Formats: sequence, C-alpha cells, structure tokens
Amino acid sequence: MKGDDLKIIAVDTTSELKLRAVKKTLARAEINAQVVGYKADSGVPEQPVGEEQIITGATNRAKNALKQDSKANYGIGIESGIIPKGLRYFDIACCIILNRKYQVAGISFSATTEIPPNIIRLIEGGKYANLGVVAQMLGKVQEKDPILWLSDNRMKRNELLEDAVFLALTREFLNPEAYR
Repeated sequence: MKGDDLKIIAVDTTSELKLRAVKKTLARAEINAQVVGYKADSGVPEQPVGEEQIITGATNRAKNALKQDSKANYGIGIESGIIPKGLRYFDIACCIILNRKYQVAGISFSATTEIPPNIIRLIEGGKYANLGVVAQMLGKVQEKDPILWLSDNRMKRNELLEDAVFLALTREFLNPEAYR
C-alpha cells in the first residue's frame, strides 16, 4: 500500500488509547492514512456481554463514524466487551472496518484476558459501569485499561487493539488476493 492515495479513516472514538492504536497500526501496515476520531454511539449496553453485542457495537460504531465524515473512505469501529466461556469470563475487543458502502472490509478480534470472578460480580451488581471503570477505580490506572491493571503494568490494551486492527486490515488492504 506504500505510495497509494491518502485514505481518510473515520474512527469510532475520541479515546486517545484507541486512536493511538489505529494510527500506529496503519503506519505499521504502511497505509497512507489520515485518522479522524468521532464520538460514535455503539447502540449496545455500556458493558457489552457476548459476541453478538460486541460485534453489533463495533459495526454500529464504524457506521456512525462514517456517517459523521462524508470524506472518509473507511470507518473503523472497535468495541470491547465480556464473553462468558463456561464458568469463566474474558475481556475481548472486536474491530470492524467498513467501506464507504457500509460493507465489511475487515473484521478481527483481540486476544482475550480472563476477568477475575469478583470483578464480574462488581459489574453485574451495578457497582461499576464497565471493566474500564473498574480498572481506573481499583487498579489506579489512568486510562480505562483493564489489561494494564490485570497484567500488573506489563501490557497495555492498545497493544491488543493494534493486533486486532492489523488483522482486520488483511482482507481489504494487506492481502486482498487471498480473500477472492
């Protein structure tokens, strides 16, 4: 993609954490892009639970970001949430890339992190709105970054998001021939 025309990418967030992840990933993929962040509604609960809510939230965010920028070539939606697997719960993020026609140009998921049962109970009980808020309040981290807290300051959420965004780029940008 080196040397290609500038792509304008509307991203579903004004969160510096998510914007940093998208910008760093596009540079890593050698995509010439201008990234613009927008406040975009997900249409799902503040703390999405289950793959369906997470995918719906990411899709809605990408659509809503695109709607706010008529010059954007693509919209990127990122939604983090909790997925139950048996008796355990995991934090995961979904990245959806939509083209100007609102067609899926890429989708990927982040690696998952197990969430301690006591934290799930705090969220379910309504004490905290979502996992990011728990990380700020109990983990004393600056950004809403449960990965930073759970890894004892050894990994940041944006690292997981960067990989999810990068892999979502494969279908349309990095290796479209493989998807034909």
